[in-house]
Amino acid sequence: MANRADDRNSSAPAQREDYNYASPTPRRGYQRQSVGEAAMKSFIRAIAASLGRIIVRAITGRMR
Repeated sequence: MANRADDRNSSAPAQREDYNYASPTPRRGYQRQSVGEAAMKSFIRAIAASLGRIIVRAITGRMR
């Protein structure tokens, strides 16, 4: 019996943790954001910060 479970597992390639299954190539290091992604993230953070400030002022009773 040449096809035992041990024989099949020993010849299988090692699985890499950093492999991206959506892409045919493995991921390599840090991937930069595009200019649009960075601008959108900054815009959303600014809106979230101002909304958070408004909510905290409303809760503490310190409205402008």
